[in-house]
Amino acid sequence: MDTLDGCFMNTAYGWAFMKPVRKVYYNLTITGLSVAICYFIGTIEILGLLPQELHWSGSFWTFMKNFDINKAGFVIVAMFVLTWVLAVVVWKAAKVEQRWDAGMAAADARSGTASAE
Repeated sequence: MDTLDGCFMNTAYGWAFMKPVRKVYYNLTITGLSVAICYFIGTIEILGLLPQELHWSGSFWTFMKNFDINKAGFVIVAMFVLTWVLAVVVWKAAKVEQRWDAGMAAADARSGTASAE
């Protein structure tokens, strides 16, 4: 899994650093994913502590109290895959790079300068 992750991240970094708009899009996607994962893990941890500290019972609370956090790794992998699939679909469907280039060309035309890419 680490080898696949390394290959994927190498490709993603290479793509992202070719143009500024790609770097921004990549950073926004990764930051959003990181925040979502933090909330996911934090929620699992809190829901696991509540029944222990407040002596709550019930099937849900027992499940959360005994939840193996290592199993959350499978959900995190799924979150990565789904996020990247969605990010690629949005990138292509919204034509983000073409819109960025058109906006930059229009801004250059208004200011009378040429874009230095």
